[in-house]
Amino acid sequence: MSLRDELLGTGPEVPPYQLVLPPGWVEHAPDAAGEQAMLARASDRLRHQHRPDLNAQLRTLARQAFADLRRLDAVAYFVQESAPEDAIMPMSITATRMTAPDGGTLDAQVSELIRSHGARALNDDRAMIRWVRSGTNELNGERIGAHTVSYLTPIPGTRRRSALRFAAVIAHPVGMAATEHPLAGFIHTADAIMGTFAWIPRREATA
Repeated sequence: MSLRDELLGTGPEVPPYQLVLPPGWVEHAPDAAGEQAMLARASDRLRHQHRPDLNAQLRTLARQAFADLRRLDAVAYFVQESAPEDAIMPMSITATRMTAPDGGTLDAQVSELIRSHGARALNDDRAMIRWVRSGTNELNGERIGAHTVSYLTPIPGTRRRSALRFAAVIAHPVGMAATEHPLAGFIHTADAIMGTFAWIPRREATA
């Protein structure tokens, strides 16, 4: 049984899925133990690589992400834990489940994302939509940029009543444009990761 299966149980609403992560990236459970384990490993790695500047950014993003996960229907949390010094990415990806209220569908919410947030299909198969949001966080009186790329895909068998949302949150200097290096590269990496997403047919998942 995979981590996501343990988190989600065996209910039919959320089938197993696959996501190909780059080398050095790992999946965490969205609980207190997972948070502490991830922070400890990340801090140790950055300390050995003499990058304390990135450590503060990663800790801020991780704490915010885990706090959000605890109040949402969280599925998993993905983060880079090992990489060469010149390939460290201050980015994390969270996965949460969205369910329409009152037994309805998510069609209205998706239409609003398209209309108000510019959501568009990630790939030609149109199985997943993508939208972006930029903002700032404050750390010790200083602001850091936070660029969020979100992805939404309906959960099979729910008749569009439930969906999985993945959110890639990228820390960057305030004022950096999404087209600038290295932010543009991080965004490309997030899109590449999510481009590997696929639901696993149940006959394969139980084989």
